[in-house]
Amino acid sequence: MKRDVAALASLLIFGLLTLWVDERWAWSLFQTSVFVLAGWRIVRCRRWHPTAALGALAAAALWPLLQLLVGASVSRFRTWNAALDWFTFLVLFALAGEILADGEARRWFLRAAALFGMALAAVATAQKYSSGGRIFWLLSSGYQEDVLGPFVNRNQYAAWIELLLPVALWLAATDRRFRTLYGTSAAVMFGSVVASASRAGFALTSAETLAVLVAAAWRRTVSRRVLALGAVRFVAITFIATAVLGWQGLWSRWQERTPEVLRADALRASLAMVHDRPWTGSGLGTWSTVYPRYAGIDTGLYLNQAHNDWAQWATEGGLPFVLVVAVFAGLLCKPAIQSIYGLGTVAFLLHGLVDYPMQQRPGLAAWFFVLAAAAMAWRAGVAAGLSANDELLRGVRAERRGLEGADPPGIQASGEDSAPRPVP
Repeated sequence: MKRDVAALASLLIFGLLTLWVDERWAWSLFQTSVFVLAGWRIVRCRRWHPTAALGALAAAALWPLLQLLVGASVSRFRTWNAALDWFTFLVLFALAGEILADGEARRWFLRAAALFGMALAAVATAQKYSSGGRIFWLLSSGYQEDVLGPFVNRNQYAAWIELLLPVALWLAATDRRFRTLYGTSAAVMFGSVVASASRAGFALTSAETLAVLVAAAWRRTVSRRVLALGAVRFVAITFIATAVLGWQGLWSRWQERTPEVLRADALRASLAMVHDRPWTGSGLGTWSTVYPRYAGIDTGLYLNQAHNDWAQWATEGGLPFVLVVAVFAGLLCKPAIQSIYGLGTVAFLLHGLVDYPMQQRPGLAAWFFVLAAAAMAWRAGVAAGLSANDELLRGVRAERRGLEGADPPGIQASGEDSAPRPVP
C-alpha cells in the first residue's frame, strides 16, 4: 500500500514539475504511467467499487467519443486528445479512490502533498523575483516575468495552491506533533498567492482559510484555544510574508480593466456558440478553433481558452456534457466540505467560473481529481464506519507512532486517524 501511494504522489509531482512543457511527451508519459499503475492494481486483484461520482465521470469520458461517432466535432484531432485526457482523469480518479481508501495511506498522501506544496511555494516565490522568467532559474519559459515554479500562468498556480491550502490547514489543526510545521506550510502557500498577484486566487484562498477555521470550530476538530492560537500564528506568519514579498503587484492588478473586456467577449461568444449548438457542442478541445467566428473585438491577442471552464464545457460539449460535470461536482461538494481538507476542490471549481484551471494543463487537473477521490474515499470510510475494537486498536497504534493519540473528547472516529464523524 505504501509503495502504491508513494507511486501516486510521485506521478502527480512529475506531472506538475513538467507542467510548462508544451510538447506532448511529458503528459503522454504521465498517462502511460497512470495506466500501468492501474493495470498493476487490477492484476493484484484489488477490489474496485463503483460509485455515482465514478459513473458521472465515466459519462463525461464517453461524451467526446460520442461526438466523434456522430461527427459533431469541428476538429477530430483535438477531440481525440480531449477524449484521451478525460479517460486518463477517469482512471486516475478510480485509482486514487482505491489507493486512498485506506485511512493511513490517505493521511500519508495528504502530508506529502502539504509539504511538497510548501517547498514549491517557497521556490516559486523566490523564482518570481529573481529568475527573469526562467523555470527553476535554468530553463527558458518564453516569458520574462511572473513565472512561478513550473507555472507560466499565475491563475493556474493559484488554483493549485487552492487545492492544497485546506490540506495544510487541516493537518495544522489535527496533527499535534507537527502542528507548527503544517501551519507554516499553509502560511507560505497563502503568501505565495499574494506574491503571484492572482486576484481570484487571493479571494478564494482567503475564503478557504475562513471556511476551514469555521468548519474546524463547528466540528470541534480541536479545542477553541488551540484553534485560536493557530489562527493567530497563521495570521502573523502571513503578515510577515506579505510585508516581505509586497502586495503592490496584487493591488495594481485590481486596477486593470483590459482582461475583463477580453473575458466578457469570450463569455459572450461562448453563449452564442452554445445557442448555435446546444446539444452536441463543437467538440471537446475546440473552443479556440471556433471562437474567431464569434469574436466581437480584435485586440491583437490570441485567446486559446474561454477563461471560464463552465462556459467552455458548455461550448465544446454542449449542455449534456456540462450537466454531467455539474452532477459530478454536486456529488463531490458534500464530502469535500465535510472532510475539510477537500474544500480546495470546491474552490478549484469556483475558480473555473472566472478562469481555466481545468483546461490547457491536464497535469493540474490531475491533482484536482486525486484530491476529489481522497474526499470521496473519506466519505466512504465514514459510511462504512469502524467497530469499537477497530477504533481502540487504531488509537493504540497512533499512540505508538507518536502521531495523534486518541480522538479529542466528544469526537467519534470515522476511519481517519483524526477525522471526526460529520455532524448530522
